[in-house]
Amino acid sequence: MMETYTPTNLRKNLFEILSQVSEENKSYEITLKQPSGPNKGVIMISKERYEQLEELDFLEKTGTLDMVLERMAKEKPDDFTDSDAY
Repeated sequence: MMETYTPTNLRKNLFEILSQVSEENKSYEITLKQPSGPNKGVIMISKERYEQLEELDFLEKTGTLDMVLERMAKEKPDDFTDSDAY
């Protein structure tokens, strides 16, 4: 489960939280109090995780992900060799 911080608590623990996000790939929710309606918070993730999500989004938008998953589902043991990978 993701830990949740208020902006005040985030400021108090900023260095520790940033270290955990970058070194341990932890994620945190930062709540932003709204006068009415749902919480409009933010999620703090590592740059590495962000780049992974951006790549996944790109693969989804271009249809590449569907093609890869389809090929993986139909893969046979002798379809690929180590020499094919490079």
